[in-house]
Formats: sequence, structure tokens, C-alpha cells
Amino acid sequence: MRVETLVKSFFLLPPVPLLGGVRGGFCLLLKATVNFTSPLATMPLRPYLSIVYNTTNLDISGFIRSFVLDISITQKLTDSATSLAVKIRDDEMKFQQDPTFNGIGDSIDIELFYENSENDRKLSPGRFYLDRLELSSPPDVINLQAVNRPLNKSLRTKKTRTFSNTNLAGIVSAIAIEHNLGLSGIRETVNFSNWEQKDKSDLTFLMDLAKDFDHVFNFDSQGRIFFQSWESIDNANTVRTFDKENILDKPKLRFTQSDSGTYRTFDAPYGTEDQTAALIDNFVFSTDRLRGSLNYETYEQARLGARALWRRSNGSSRLVEFTVEGDGLIKLGDNFRLNGYGTFSGRYQIQKLRNSLTNDGWRTEIKGRSLYEESPDI
Repeated sequence: MRVETLVKSFFLLPPVPLLGGVRGGFCLLLKATVNFTSPLATMPLRPYLSIVYNTTNLDISGFIRSFVLDISITQKLTDSATSLAVKIRDDEMKFQQDPTFNGIGDSIDIELFYENSENDRKLSPGRFYLDRLELSSPPDVINLQAVNRPLNKSLRTKKTRTFSNTNLAGIVSAIAIEHNLGLSGIRETVNFSNWEQKDKSDLTFLMDLAKDFDHVFNFDSQGRIFFQSWESIDNANTVRTFDKENILDKPKLRFTQSDSGTYRTFDAPYGTEDQTAALIDNFVFSTDRLRGSLNYETYEQARLGARALWRRSNGSSRLVEFTVEGDGLIKLGDNFRLNGYGTFSGRYQIQKLRNSLTNDGWRTEIKGRSLYEESPDI
């Protein structure tokens, strides 16, 4: 479809009562003109969302309307990729019949901010790649789902190899170089004599490496491999405070605390003589003991392994979930303080972020885990 034909066909669409001001086809810009009153300010804030689909230099946003119903961006510390979901009303079958809408593998650039905000409250999660398309009918609604990691076959190809006489940073760096990817984050200093990647893709291997050695692995907003010591994130400064007046009443704030599935002692075996590195958590009621199945080479490796076991079992025993007015300055992994809730007040760490834009405006949903005042003994 030629550009002038594309512009003409979309221009004939009626105005949208939801999110208006769009560019569609292979270059889509969505401008959200939804107004809502901020609980933190006296004047309405106007969220603005721009999306570029199959990025080009052609800007036809002033001439096109589309039926974008809502959009959400979800990030988790335990997931390797940030996910994007866009729902589009397509009763006129403009997207379904558009040959420039190629689908899987197409790229999407996204940015979310306030037009009239004095602060730089911008969310720029980077480039996404479509990896799932859904069509439901009636009415015709297209659901685009994308992730911020490249749909790289080589990243997903299983292989077997051994990394010898290197360290954790060396392994991660070698994989990043192999796939022409940048690298960010701070890794623990831990050495390896021989560490095997057995019948695993590089993507799965990196996820397992992070899980077994108490690190966070994902792709950052610049498309780089982010591989960071989880303890360094725990020990980072508190970057913000949330009080009761900051928190929206829908959905309601919720605290949960559970001893189910927690353990007092964690053992990570290493070497050939049944040695273990043990971590003791004196802050739980449980007296149970958990032994890991992975055998590490050295005590230093096993020490990280015990910490990883503890984090997966006990790290989420005390959680909080709440929603605030949309704010791109809130980052995944941030440590924050929550005030005004008695014994539930304290320091937390953001485990999950979900930014969404609908008729209700821009909302940021936060899920945080309680941080210990001091680290468990090891």
C-alpha cells in the first residue's frame, strides 16, 4: 500500500471517543488527550503516548486516527524482558487488510510522558519486537504483544559448551559479544574452573546463571543485557517515599505476609566431599531446612547459591501492592519507603511495575517486597 493511499484510508475513520490523535499503518503515533485530575496537583495532567510502528522518518500523525483502546507496559525483576500490550479496535479492518502490517518481528518504539508537567516524568522503555498477535471478534479487536529483547534465533538456539578458567563477568560478556549486544550492571566477583552450558539456549543459560548465582538478568531500555548482583540492588539507597496521600484508592492497596513456603536454613553443596555453604534466616517463624540440588565448584559459588535459594523462598514472604498516578521516574528495582501503615511501613523494593494508559489516565501499579533491616547470616 502506498503512503498516500494509507493516509487516505485512515483519514476516513471517525473520531475516537477514547484515545485520539494517532498515526497508523507502518508508522503509528498515538496521542492520548485524556484529562484527569491528579491527586498530587491542582491542575489536570494530560498524558501523551507516542508509538512508532516499523520506525520511519515519515510523520503523518496529524492526518490519521485509529482505535487504540489501551496500552500497558509490564516489567518484572525476575523476567528477562519487558512486555508491551496494545489493544486496537479494528472494525473497519484497516490493520487486518494493511499489507504493511507484517506482524511477528515488527518493531515498536514507545514513549509516555505528560504534556504539561514541569517534571521530567517520562517513561522511555525502548524498542519492542512483536512476538504475539491476537484477533478477537466481534467486535474486531487486535491485541499486539511485544517484548523488548530481539527475536534473535541465535539467542534461542540450544548448544552445549564449557566456560573454563573465567569468572561470572567473563561468561556474561562472552555471550553479549557473541550476539553483538551491549552489557550493563555490576556482577559479583566469582571464578569458575569449568562451568557447562548443557543443551540450553544462551537466553535460558543466562536466566539460569542469574537464578543460581543470585543475580538479576533482563534487557534494559537500550537493548543491552543487564546482569546485576541482587545484593547490590538490595543495598542501594532509598530513592523515594510513598505516603498515604500518594496512593490511589482504586485498586486498593494490599499487604500480604505469609510463612508458608519459607525456610530457616539454606544449604548449597559444593566440591566433592559433601561440603555446604549455609545461610540462616532468623526473621521467619519456620524451622525447616532446604538443600539445593545444584553442586557448586567452590565455597564462594555456593555462598551465592545459598543466597539465591533464600531469595527464591523467603524473599517474597512480605509483599505490598498499590497504584499511583503514572510516573516514568519510578524504576524497576528501586528501593522505597512506605509510610503511614504502622507495622507494615518500612523499606520495600519494586519487583514489578505495570504502566497503563486507558480512559482513566496513566496509572503505575507497583508490587514491592519488604527489605530486611539486616542481611541473613551466612
